[in-house]
Amino acid sequence: MDRDRYLHYLRDRRARFHAVLDELGLSLARDADLRREVGGGWTLGEHLVHLAAWQRRYARVVSGAPKLPYPSNWQKFNDAVYAEWRGVSPSAARAEYEDANREAVEAVAALPPAGDPDRPGLLDGWDLSALASHYREHAAILLEYAGKPKPPPWRGRVVD
Repeated sequence: MDRDRYLHYLRDRRARFHAVLDELGLSLARDADLRREVGGGWTLGEHLVHLAAWQRRYARVVSGAPKLPYPSNWQKFNDAVYAEWRGVSPSAARAEYEDANREAVEAVAALPPAGDPDRPGLLDGWDLSALASHYREHAAILLEYAGKPKPPPWRGRVVD
């Protein structure tokens, strides 16, 4: 996958996550929604900062920036992120979610159009595919909590 195709893929998955939020009547603009528990014992704001932490983690894989100060093991990483951000304020959750997405997009956009020649397969690898698919994982958690079925596999495009 080349850089621009990956960026579109990431934008598409984020748009699909936002469509699920819309379907559930949730808005990132409403503080009450960001404080609301929406699945897994987490508030929507906590889901957003969790997604943000993983975006930052993968952005740093791409950019070569220093790793985040969390354990490498994925479960310990999740636990550390939750411990740090539990009870996050709506404004902090929104800012972190947007800033982390910007960091990820900028890191990928800085790559040559064909990807990193020193790391072939970077854009197709587990890290970056997981970054985009993480949106679907959290959409499924929110839908399940609302008593709705898990979304079918996200195929094709919903954004241009």
